[in-house]
Amino acid sequence: MAETWTVRSLLQWAREWLGKKGVENPRLDAELLLAHALRCDRIRLYIDTDKPLAATELAAFKELIKRRGAREPVAYILGTKEFHGRPFEVAPGVFIPRPETELLVRIVTEHLAPDGKARVLDLCAGSGAVGISIAAERPRSSVDLVEVSEGAAAVARRNAARLASGRVRVITGDLFAALGEKVRYDAIAANPPYVATADAKRLAPDVLQHEPHLALFAGDDGLAVIRRIAAGIRDWLAPGGLFVTEIDPAQGQAVLALLREAGLTQLRIERDLAGLDRHVVGKGT
Repeated sequence: MAETWTVRSLLQWAREWLGKKGVENPRLDAELLLAHALRCDRIRLYIDTDKPLAATELAAFKELIKRRGAREPVAYILGTKEFHGRPFEVAPGVFIPRPETELLVRIVTEHLAPDGKARVLDLCAGSGAVGISIAAERPRSSVDLVEVSEGAAAVARRNAARLASGRVRVITGDLFAALGEKVRYDAIAANPPYVATADAKRLAPDVLQHEPHLALFAGDDGLAVIRRIAAGIRDWLAPGGLFVTEIDPAQGQAVLALLREAGLTQLRIERDLAGLDRHVVGKGT
């Protein structure tokens, strides 16, 4: 007689199996994937913990868990990643937004008046999570997103149409060179690639083997892209406008020096919830 798998027994097996594969959060990943296979939310798993799975449901889940065991990111398997309380479409070739980057959104939105008009630029936009979140939080703002990857830009356009329709423009191109008309932005946010090529070995297999290297690596010191942004920032940032960029925690002082040389003032470093230097902030003059 075939073994009957319940929600409880299947989750227990999946947690143990993923743990042996080196997955960092096996319980959470197992729950997310099973909820997806059953087309329900995670709370329903706890309500129906003794529910037996149909053969089709079991087959669907095992296919998903196999992909995760091969270290494919959950966000790619599900096709979505929650960021700042909203679901963003992601896909292979699109950088997956991280929880620590939500602080970047908060820094910008706190700078902008809740009911005021503003022009915002999001560089290295990826899925558009940062710029679209800002547009959603500050509905009178106009946000430009710049992303060098055509595939990622296409995903960002779909996210913008769904979450901030009519208030976000997605531009495909290389940093400031992608912008046509010369405008001054009230806030510029960037989450550029900042991993040094020599540090590739410290990345998890989920990241190194699956996420786009274009969005990860930035030369020998990890500062190649941030250095280019700093070189052009004064031409695009309004006087008193805010600039904020995400960094590797070890890069804080180097990025402060780049922005100081670029003429920005009121420079500071913001730490993330783990207490690590994560964002460098400055203002235009």
